[in-house]
Formats: sequence, C-alpha cells, structure tokens
Amino acid sequence: MIPRVLPLCVIMVLAGVMRAAEPSPLAAGPTEFIRAQAGSAVHWQPWTEASLAQARASGKSVYVFVGSPLSELTRATISQTFTSEKTVAWLNENFFCLFVDADAQPDVAAFSQYFIRTVKQLQGSPVHLWLTPDTLQPYDGANYLPPSEEWGKPGFLKAARAALDTWALDPARARALATEAAEMMRPVPLDPAATLAIGAKLDAAAAAWAGTIDPVHGGFGSAPKLPEPELIRFLLTREGPAREAALNAARALVKGALRDPVDGGFYRRCIDDQWKEPYHQKLLADQARIALALFEAAEVGKDEALRTAGIGALDFVLKELRNPDGSFAAALDGTLDENRDAAQRPTFAKVGSGRLMAQALLAGALHRSGEKRLRAEATRLVEKLNRDVYRPAGTARVIPGDTAVDHAALLLAMRQLNGGTAASAPLKELDRRYFDEASGSYQAAPFPLPAGITARVPLLGETPSAEVLALLAGAEAKTADLIQRNLMMQIEYDELPPGDILLGLSQAQK
Repeated sequence: MIPRVLPLCVIMVLAGVMRAAEPSPLAAGPTEFIRAQAGSAVHWQPWTEASLAQARASGKSVYVFVGSPLSELTRATISQTFTSEKTVAWLNENFFCLFVDADAQPDVAAFSQYFIRTVKQLQGSPVHLWLTPDTLQPYDGANYLPPSEEWGKPGFLKAARAALDTWALDPARARALATEAAEMMRPVPLDPAATLAIGAKLDAAAAAWAGTIDPVHGGFGSAPKLPEPELIRFLLTREGPAREAALNAARALVKGALRDPVDGGFYRRCIDDQWKEPYHQKLLADQARIALALFEAAEVGKDEALRTAGIGALDFVLKELRNPDGSFAAALDGTLDENRDAAQRPTFAKVGSGRLMAQALLAGALHRSGEKRLRAEATRLVEKLNRDVYRPAGTARVIPGDTAVDHAALLLAMRQLNGGTAASAPLKELDRRYFDEASGSYQAAPFPLPAGITARVPLLGETPSAEVLALLAGAEAKTADLIQRNLMMQIEYDELPPGDILLGLSQAQK
C-alpha cells in the first residue's frame, strides 16, 4: 500500500518552518531535490569528502538516506518520518545524518542498493544505511521503512534504534558486521571455461516470452503492464510467434493509455491489465527506449502508426522536457499532488536533470527516426555531449554523477551516428575505468574510489545495463566475451530473462 504523501512544494514549506535559523549545507546542493531539504529540521549533511571527514570525527553512527524525487516512498518518508519532532530530535542527537539524491549520485546509490540486495535481500527506493564512523562501512540497512510498524514491516524508529544499539553497545560487533557485509558484496567471479549455449537460451527465452502475451488486451503478462521496449526489439529479430508477440506488444503501447493522447509522451507503466490506468510519470529515458522499439516494429510490421507514435514521443521530449538552456529534465511527474480529483488530468511538473545516459539514448532515437529535423537534433546533442565529456585529446573527463552506463550509452549513440563504426579508443578507456574482468561487469565507481565508497560494486537496476550498452556499442572481443559470460550467469535459471540482456546477447551473436 502506498502511503499518502505531500507534494514536493508542501514538503519544502514544512521543512522551511521547522528549520533552525542557521543555513543548511544542503542549500547550495547540486539538485533541486537536495536543496529542498535545506529547510528540514533534520541536521542533514551532503555526501561530500568534507562531510564524511566530519562524520568520522563525530564518533556517531552515520545514518545515510538515499532517495529519488521520482519515488513516492522517498517522498512519503520525507513528509511523514522526517517531519516528526520526536523522530527529528532523536536523529539529530544520536546520528551524523547524510542525505543523498540517488539520481545525482548514482555511484553512492548503486553502493547502497548493492548492500541491501546482497546483505539484506532487499531492494527498492529509498535506502537507509548505517555506517561505522571510523571506517564508513555499512553495518546495517533497509529499504522503505514506514513511520510506524505496518503490514509486519518494522517502523523507522524501531529499525534505527536497533542500528544505534549495535554501534553504541558493541562497536566491535558493528565493525564485524561491516566486514562480513564487505565480503558478501564481493562480485561473483566468472568461470572462464564454461560452455556458453547462448543460442539455445535465446530460443527458449523467445518462446517463453511469446507465451506470456495477453490475448485480450495485448502486451506481456498481467498487471502492472510494462512497456518492455528492449524485449520488443529482441523478439522482432526472431521469427514466427516471437515476432508476432513483439508486434502485439508494440501496438498495445500505442493503443492504450500508456501513451498520453494529449502530448504524445509515454508513461512508465499501466497499473491495470487493460492499459487504462497509467502511472503518471513520463521519463526521458523511457521516451527514447520506446521510440526505438516503435521504429523497429514499424519497419518489421510495415505499420506507419507505430512510427508516427515513436516520432510523437520524441517531439514530446523536445517540447516538454527540454529546458531553455538546452538541457533536459529527467521526467515529467504528475504524481506530486495526490489529492487531485482522479477524474481530472493531473498537473505535471519537470523533475530532476536528465542524466548523460538518458540524453545519449535520446540522441540515438532521434537519429533512428530517419526524420531530417530530428537527425539534426541528434547531431547537435551528441556534439554537445562529446564536448561535455571528452577533452580535445579524446580522453574522458571525470564528471560527478557519471557512471559506466552513461559513458557506454554515449559511445552507442556515437556509433549509431557514425554509421555503425565503434569508437575504439573511448571503449578502451571505458573498460580501463570501470570494467572488472573477474566478474565480466562494469562497476558503479571508477578507480580511485570516490569519497565514502568503500568497495567497488556492479551497477544494478539500470535498463539497458552498462554491459548491454557496451555490447551494442561494439565492445572489443575479449570484453564482449566476458560480458556474455556474466549475462549468461545472471539468467542461467531465469525462464523469462530481462529484455535488455536478451537484446544484448542476440546482437553480440551477429
């Protein structure tokens, strides 16, 4: 059950009323979401090298909140838990508190997600972490915690008190838990001698996914209905029922309420199985991913309506998500006001800043459209991204917030605009910075590790993944082989593997 939450503007006002007179270090934060917390009564600090040094000196358990402005549960925690005077006073007294925007610091977000996934068998946003102050290693953590116990899930205060007691009563045990967690977080090494039956796996996955098509409403499976653009693109490369399933799913995207008839943008998902109830968020990356799938489906199915819908999604981006300075918002969000009349169209607001990955995917989709005006937009965008990312000598700058998936997406866009020619030197640099040969995976943070991140962990939750994007971008033979081994290990027991993995493996076989 999603708790009732307050709009972001109300959260900011509430926080402003409660905040003491002294300026918050978050007031100069890099994103609107971080700056909005400057008025909070919680004594938040940003995740920076200076703040982490203060955390070490404090001797207190370090509490880290990692959330996204697009997450309803993140907003619920801010508007409910962090506005309780009792909770706030207790947090300020007992912890050194750090606030992280997951979208602005994806390396920190990946580290926190990997901890709760491998150590706690949890996932999702937001993430709560508790670190030892001396080593800044996590010894406890959780995903969303309600203000009080709910549906058998402990409330925030109960979980936080347990974490505090672990450190305050037995620091040696907290350190031991942190060491044990670090061992659990080590990437699983590959078997370089394993035989890869990729073709058989792809055949079985295509048949299995084709069998999930909803014969009445279209699309894959039951509610919630997801767009699955990479899965559509993979199935389009097959023959027979698999290709028909792809065309069925593509047409369902266009005909149902996933596509906004007002502006042509596509929502994240539909919460029902009839494609009638969309979840009112439209992400920049999703528009590009869906447009690519529609263009390919239109070509295979000789269906001009699909191509028109794909162009509509891109026009939506250029009109509604582009900022006056030429940058892009991460999303258009219509979920901020939960008190609206459900029968009325929601009010949408731009949220966040579009990451390099999303903009690079957009460039690829603009080029794939074949439209002269959109291809010109693609060229301008890639040229801008190249100037931002690469020095004149061709080496990549270290840009805060960028990860392997961002650079891999840009290299794919460069290849798409260069007629299929891979950018060899930047691909080598991508591998040098981020690739772990032992696990065949790209890591969330490069060497040297950013401040406060105590271990290299693989990127999780990005779609398409960095590994898939690297395969599509033309990864070198050795890297491509290791990536394929990693992806095959991930889906070994999965009857319905993720669409992006299937797409990457199928393209690597060509």
